[in-house]
Amino acid sequence: MTKALEKLEEKAKKAEKQIEDIVKVAHRLFEKNGYERVGMREISSAAGKSPMQLYRLGLDKQDLLAEVILRVNAKQIKNIKPFIPNQKLTTPQFIEAYLLDLYKQDIAIKGIRQEGAAFGWRWSGKYESLIIGQLMQILKPISDALLHEHYDDIEARCFGIWSLYYVGYRAAVMNDANAQGCLDLIKPSLKLLLRK
Repeated sequence: MTKALEKLEEKAKKAEKQIEDIVKVAHRLFEKNGYERVGMREISSAAGKSPMQLYRLGLDKQDLLAEVILRVNAKQIKNIKPFIPNQKLTTPQFIEAYLLDLYKQDIAIKGIRQEGAAFGWRWSGKYESLIIGQLMQILKPISDALLHEHYDDIEARCFGIWSLYYVGYRAAVMNDANAQGCLDLIKPSLKLLLRK
């Protein structure tokens, strides 16, 4: 029984490693050529696999894009600085600084963010749930700041702030705005959302 379990674990680890390698290849190709211009044959060829091997691993093109976005988000989450009550910054100032930092990070990976935004509607509900979970982690410092200052309707405010964030980010995608330009675009609406 133990040897059988060991073989299963070894097989699972090998599959995980293969998936990780394939996701890295897909990330590079999607970012360079765009989601629509990359096919499974191109991904499998660049990964040194056959398309059938990718499908046996349970991967299709939509799942690969979702896997790429999950990893991009995980990297961003890893770098998140939590909200710590501070006398130097008000809650609105903290939120502005936090969003400015997110803009800088997202502008640095604008190519893959564009692909995720344009084609994310194609991935399955499983991936949608995982990505929404990551969004909650990204919003946590904002939520914590609002909670600390006893704002009401925190969840609605967080979703409003996130919607505004994407309005600002559109300026980077469409007009090549920098992070400060994105933030400046949403500041008037952000002030309204942050009224007590």
